[in-house]
Amino acid sequence: MLHLKCKFKIKKHWKLFAPMANNSGSTATAAIDPDTVSPETGKPWSKSLVWRFLIAFIIYGVLNNAAFTLNGAVLLPQHIKDVGIGNPTAAYGIITSVTSLVSLFVGYIWGTLSDKTRSRFGKRTPWIFVGSFVAGIGLYSLGIFESTTSLTLAYIFNTLGQNAIQTPMYAFLADRAPKNVRGTLSAGFGATSVGAPVGQFISSYFLGQSYQNVGFIVGGILIAASGLIVLIITPREKSSKDMVVPKEESVLGVFATLLPPKMTGAHDFYKACAGRFLVMTSYTMIFQYLLYILENHIGLSTLAAARAMNKLSIFTLVVSLIGLAFSGPISDRLKARKIPVAFGGLFMIIGTISLLLFKSVNGVIGYVVLAGLGYGIYLAVDMALNIDVIPEEAKLNKTTGKYVGFGNLTNTAGQMIAPAATSMIVTATGSYSLVFTGSIITTIVGTLFILWIKHVK
Repeated sequence: MLHLKCKFKIKKHWKLFAPMANNSGSTATAAIDPDTVSPETGKPWSKSLVWRFLIAFIIYGVLNNAAFTLNGAVLLPQHIKDVGIGNPTAAYGIITSVTSLVSLFVGYIWGTLSDKTRSRFGKRTPWIFVGSFVAGIGLYSLGIFESTTSLTLAYIFNTLGQNAIQTPMYAFLADRAPKNVRGTLSAGFGATSVGAPVGQFISSYFLGQSYQNVGFIVGGILIAASGLIVLIITPREKSSKDMVVPKEESVLGVFATLLPPKMTGAHDFYKACAGRFLVMTSYTMIFQYLLYILENHIGLSTLAAARAMNKLSIFTLVVSLIGLAFSGPISDRLKARKIPVAFGGLFMIIGTISLLLFKSVNGVIGYVVLAGLGYGIYLAVDMALNIDVIPEEAKLNKTTGKYVGFGNLTNTAGQMIAPAATSMIVTATGSYSLVFTGSIITTIVGTLFILWIKHVK
């Protein structure tokens, strides 16, 4: 009896990453918390395995978003100016919006098709492997072309590969990770907020220089490496070669799988999607136009803007690391996802207000510090929240890729709407003030949608 009491007392006070004992017998089985069991193996994860996935996801988040920030958010807008395309603000809005429109559907389709992929390498790994090379070639190509049409096609090619990496990789979290570490692992994906300042920092060494186009090569290599490194670090995915796929499924049945998830039993899932869409929209409306805000709103020269971007990248890096380091693990400890989201939204709102109050580099620094911290806090639990609200029926039917893909669809929709909205507002008013106000309102509404979720704390 004393032995059993001690045993349960130890279990009660185990730390977050402590491995579970592999005891046999009904008593041991009953003592295992279902939240600690991997859907892939039916066993708890060891501490070392959690760290392997966490490190891989952090590397992915940093490299992937650094590449996008370097090539898409900094070098591409300057490249558009340098090659003499008329109205660069509008051209950049067209390129990013059209690309995001394609991405809106591609990510969802890739996620659904990966659910049905049968191979000895698993159902997600082949997509990530091929997508890494496609994404790298597409991002590099942005430095080659000189028209709005060709640049749009290059960006579309990139997004075909990017979604083949991203959606199946996010599905790893649902397919393989125990629930009790998803917040921590989600923080790894949230390292995209760290990737942004890294990309800004790297861009400062290429922006406005005679060798500026070399930066596009660097970005292409970074995004290709982001997917391949995850496959190297994490354990090999289980084979899906013998996975049962309904033979009687007709062509119409295949197309039916591409329809959006049913609303029945998925109300929380759709609330999370709405919140995700709005929060992403609010942040992208400003962050993607930081270079133009420095040059056109504040009045800095290209080289001065490059120096400012260098400084901003350092601030963003620091606050993002703070947000990611604490938000995900604390979310797992508290078994709560909505509290970090609320705090993240609050910081984003206060940061954006600083842009309205101070039309200077200091105002932008205030935005980067506060909104960057808030966005880091939000991103750390974003993916865990969106996995937790997937209906149990989908997890049992192993169709989580479809839900992850649809969640990314709403994420991409925000990235698509944001640059178009900013472009139209600035073109119509000649000012960024209304953009800042719209971003604040959008953040508030998005946060409220997430707080409205009922079955996740």
